[in-house]
Amino acid sequence: MIASYEKTIYKNEENGFCILRMVSEEKEEFPKETLKHQNFGDDKVRFSVKGYYLPERTNMMLELNGKWENSKYGLQYTVDSFREIIPKTKEGIAAYLSSGLIQGVGPATAILIVSKFGLDTLEVLEHEPERLLEVRGITQKKLDKIRQSFADSQSIRELMTFLSPYGISVNKAKKIQEAFGVNAVETIKNRPFALCEISGFGFLTVDEMARKINFQPDDPLRIEGAILYVLEDGKDHGNVYLPESEVLKKALEMLNEKCEDTPVDASALREVYDLMQKKKTIISEHEQVYLPKLYLYEKETAKNIAALLCRKKKPEDCKKFLEEAQKENGIWLSEAQSQAVEMCMEHPFSIITGGPGTGKTTVLKVILAVYGKMFQGKEVLLAAPTGRAARKMSESTGYPNASTLHSALSLTSDANEQDTTVLSADFIIVDEASMLDMQLAYYLFEALASGTKVLFVGDIDQLPSVGAGNVLSELIGCGLVPVTVLDTVFRQQNTSRIALNAHAMKNGETKLLYGDDFQFIDVSDVAEAVQSIQEIYQRAVKTYGLEQVQVLSPFRLKSDAGVKNLNQMLRELANPLINKTMELSYGSTSFRFGDKVMQTKNTEVASNGDIGFIGKVDKNNDEVLTVKFSDHRFKTYTIDELNQLELAYATTIHKSQGSEYECVILPILSSFYVMLQRALIYTAITRAKKKVILVGQKKALFMAIHKNSSVKRYTWLGKRIQDAYKKKTEGKKTAVVHTKIPEQLAL
Repeated sequence: MIASYEKTIYKNEENGFCILRMVSEEKEEFPKETLKHQNFGDDKVRFSVKGYYLPERTNMMLELNGKWENSKYGLQYTVDSFREIIPKTKEGIAAYLSSGLIQGVGPATAILIVSKFGLDTLEVLEHEPERLLEVRGITQKKLDKIRQSFADSQSIRELMTFLSPYGISVNKAKKIQEAFGVNAVETIKNRPFALCEISGFGFLTVDEMARKINFQPDDPLRIEGAILYVLEDGKDHGNVYLPESEVLKKALEMLNEKCEDTPVDASALREVYDLMQKKKTIISEHEQVYLPKLYLYEKETAKNIAALLCRKKKPEDCKKFLEEAQKENGIWLSEAQSQAVEMCMEHPFSIITGGPGTGKTTVLKVILAVYGKMFQGKEVLLAAPTGRAARKMSESTGYPNASTLHSALSLTSDANEQDTTVLSADFIIVDEASMLDMQLAYYLFEALASGTKVLFVGDIDQLPSVGAGNVLSELIGCGLVPVTVLDTVFRQQNTSRIALNAHAMKNGETKLLYGDDFQFIDVSDVAEAVQSIQEIYQRAVKTYGLEQVQVLSPFRLKSDAGVKNLNQMLRELANPLINKTMELSYGSTSFRFGDKVMQTKNTEVASNGDIGFIGKVDKNNDEVLTVKFSDHRFKTYTIDELNQLELAYATTIHKSQGSEYECVILPILSSFYVMLQRALIYTAITRAKKKVILVGQKKALFMAIHKNSSVKRYTWLGKRIQDAYKKKTEGKKTAVVHTKIPEQLAL
């Protein structure tokens, strides 16, 4: 049917899906039910249309192809494809050119073009675009931009229409277009599994599409996609590699899950697997299968650490300086803490680990004082994996300008595309080292200058990194890195129950201390927990402020006490909507003025994990949001950058790593049983500085404390360090520091 745009009812900027009200004069094309409800005083029919990337311009007619479908809003016309019918008038063509569809052509330029070529303008644009150079003000550079934009707009529309049933976002469609050009649709129709070669297209999505387009179960690209999916999924679960038998078994199961009639043979899988090894698409060593970059990260990091450990130690005695530093700062260290300082000064690489209240920060202050006395004028770099952890480091030590590792290493965009930065500092201290994943560890040790001293500080009992690897555990477990374990909680008068209970949990004890700073609120079920959390949250915000109260949940979804649901509820309490113009929808999320949000990617202004508040919403500007972070940092966001933000009234426990808050509220329910483990709950309560409020059932808390069987991650970093160290020291007399290794970490 032929129709024209009248009004936008709904639009998802993320994936291009929209619902429009359109107008048509072709009454014979409409079901009687639709015609019944027309009461606009003219002969035209208004109706609801849904589709992807539909033009929203009143000056243009569209030829629509699709079908009528029932919905809760009544009959709607679902568009399968459409064709633009541009009015055959100079005014219509000028309006089309200046609609924003073609970059570089505004109203003034559009009028000049139409004045020159008249009704032949679109023919010229499509077949003789170089003639646009005849128009005043259009340079070769501008012509190239116009030509590319016109071609892109035509092909992206065709592509989005074709992909619309599969829920592919506009950004992903652009990736397809970049990969396959103007032949993208034909490529997908004939070789759908070629999509597996594009970043961001998982095997499951492509496989589902292929079943509807052109499905060949034993397509080598399909088999390769399944193998890569298994490895990527393993990486997402923290593994640096997977055993070969597991890779082949899982890949075959995936390939044949819905292919009972034409199953893929194991020999066909093996053939593709062997070919992938030859092409270096995967790396197999000792029947351990790696994605190439993870193999590089692990192997090179081990070599660099072994080289650091083999560096000659300096003989300086720091005892005199240690005594001076303690006197000057009024700090008196325990024997273990003093040993940690001496070990750090003596060795090129060392680790200090311990829980809250064991004096890690105190030791760090003394180490900085002693190093300053021993090596005057030397450069010190304090760094952490997240912005919040870095700022906490500065506050606790009084040492200014602590940095994120990403910022120090110039990895504020995609780390894979960056040149390695050489760190000039003479002494590098990394706090919250348990958060270090294999990729970040690689870039850190690759960037060390000759002679740099390194100290890792962290809590080995916290959750491992979100990314692949278990770096801190592997470093301690290899037995070659000097380690001090601080395991005594100093029971001073002001020692909080948070530190004491964390220490008890770490040892598997369920007899906890309760009081004003550590509370447990009993509830019977999830619904009661959600209600209690809302009430507790409101009281806590009045006491500590919105920024310093954080709800942490093990789940993002899957529960009403998960992050997504809690964020919606808590937002309505803390920041109810007052003015619709101050709210912006993005996908399934809405952002409004005053919202508490978290940055989820590293950028130059804000780091992953930074929390801020939306200070401006401007739907009519290219930069639609402005967020104010701590330290008077402001970051603006375009529509395309809103995927870097999420609401942060509640966050997952994993996302809270490296952060501290005055008050933490934690749902802990029996229905969370899959996630109930000691490291998770321990990490959550140690985020709090002044108060922890647990909401749930005691049996769930006890279940978590007793469950210390964290899932093993496949990583060989510790063994590789041992092998590289042995290779470097063969035939040499080298003193090995034997450290007290926690039993569960020994390799």
